[in-house]
Amino acid sequence: MRSQISPILVSITVMFCQLVTTGAAVGQVCPGEEGCLIVHEAGGCSDEACCQNVCQADPFCCEEWDSTCVELADATCVGLCGAMASGGCFIAGATPACDDAECCQAVCVIDPFCCETAWDGNCAFFASNACSTGGGECGDPSSGPCDVPGSTPACEDEECCEVVCLSDPTCCEVVWDFVCAALGQTLCGGSCQVVLDAADQLEAEGCGAETNDPCEGGTAEPIVAGRQFGGTFRLGGDVDVYALDLTGFDEDLDGEVRLRITVGAADAMLAVRGGGCDLDPIATVGSMSCQSSTLITCVPAIPTEFVVTPGPTAFGCEQPVYAIRIEVIDFCDEPCGNPSGCLVPHETPGCDDPTCCDLVCKIDPLCCEWAWDSFCTVSAATNCGGDPPPNDLCNDAIELGPEGIDSFRQLLAGVDGPDSDCVDPALRGGDVWFRHRVVCDGELLIGTCNLSDFNTLIDVYRGDCDDLLAVSCNDDDAFCSAGSGVTQVPDVTCGETLWIRVSGVDGGTGTAGIQISCFGGDCPCTGDLNGDGIVDGADFGLLLSGFGACPKKGDCPEDLDGNGVVDGADIGLLLASWGDC
Repeated sequence: MRSQISPILVSITVMFCQLVTTGAAVGQVCPGEEGCLIVHEAGGCSDEACCQNVCQADPFCCEEWDSTCVELADATCVGLCGAMASGGCFIAGATPACDDAECCQAVCVIDPFCCETAWDGNCAFFASNACSTGGGECGDPSSGPCDVPGSTPACEDEECCEVVCLSDPTCCEVVWDFVCAALGQTLCGGSCQVVLDAADQLEAEGCGAETNDPCEGGTAEPIVAGRQFGGTFRLGGDVDVYALDLTGFDEDLDGEVRLRITVGAADAMLAVRGGGCDLDPIATVGSMSCQSSTLITCVPAIPTEFVVTPGPTAFGCEQPVYAIRIEVIDFCDEPCGNPSGCLVPHETPGCDDPTCCDLVCKIDPLCCEWAWDSFCTVSAATNCGGDPPPNDLCNDAIELGPEGIDSFRQLLAGVDGPDSDCVDPALRGGDVWFRHRVVCDGELLIGTCNLSDFNTLIDVYRGDCDDLLAVSCNDDDAFCSAGSGVTQVPDVTCGETLWIRVSGVDGGTGTAGIQISCFGGDCPCTGDLNGDGIVDGADFGLLLSGFGACPKKGDCPEDLDGNGVVDGADIGLLLASWGDC
């Protein structure tokens, strides 16, 4: 045993660890069997990198892992769950892990990236939802200012804190994160301003008039689902009523539709009711200080009125004082019974695997409330697993039409084929394969530009899967979003087959589409194998003469779909083009 060391000595030791090595002794005990943040009699600890760093700084730790070794690990082992050196769990950082071991482990189950690469903004967001801090007390002077993100719940201004936590209870229950700080700036900073875009609908009722309240002799203003609308309140009170017939949205005829109502207002309340002044509200949602509030609920699929009333501080005729958007989908069934797949984005909540659906929705409730988007699919792939895409390998490439494909899944894909010339091999992730039979002589553009929810890499090859020749590639394009891009093949010839591989980059995974544009002279019509301008019996005979496997894929004119085999599918393509070209 030995005495405790001072913080200054810890710092000196940390600096010294850059210069000292212990050679074989470190290798013999690292990694050990017990945790690096727990005192134990044996030398070394279970995290190899941390163990080596600490033992290099203090060779005694190779003999016995005492409290001094624990202090060194806590102060120096960046990337170790539970170590102070890893930084706070509720603040984004550039290194892996965070200082609360239980929270760190819970988040890394959701997203391993957080413990492998960096504790980024997503990890901090997951922590704010998955981890508990025991709550805080509004007005606690040690909790920090309300307009700055902190690592503890609540903030020092009691009144502002209570207003913010009324809007988002996690700010007082879990942590005062960047969302809470933004709320503090908005809700506690005085008056706010509602802004409508040129495409939004502005209330037709003039200042001082009462024309859109049916209960006062007016007519409710019609609105369009998905289009934001806004209006004003005259001094002394006002009621604005808007109408939307929900009947036509009920395609499954179950009598219900799902609404998502988003309200941002200086001080206003929206009530949903059937057409009638004596009817009680079906649902209500309010907003203050221009803070956006959202209500998602199922309502009867009937002609419906949306009644907007002011709070005591809301008035003004010159500028809008509220902005509202109402979206509608036809899904009010049990979300985790939705027949749509868990690995495919769709515009309704939930998916077809109840266990996976429940797990994902615990992480992000919106996946079961509104839409199963790309975040939900990535979460499902990470936490539930599943089968790889059907075109995971080059030999299983999917045939692309002349214009590409609207949507495909890259989630859970493996890595196949040669390295790319456009990214470091270590950054290239899972890939999927396509083949395309060129329909012009000239230039071809192939891209995922603005069609992808993950960082994509496109590689184009000639040849076949056993002998691929790189033609072009693209990682990111400055004119495309989300790491998507476009690659150019300048010298394509009519009827040749190109192999297209789309990979994720730097951990990217998700769903995308491919757009193909061909610029040049058109190909002769499909099926006109003898080039006489007519698809007829002569061409049919030529196709039958080539029936079976092609000598070489991509070099077989009778193989109309380019899959390397002349078969029934090619007969179907020929018959579909029968007649004059």
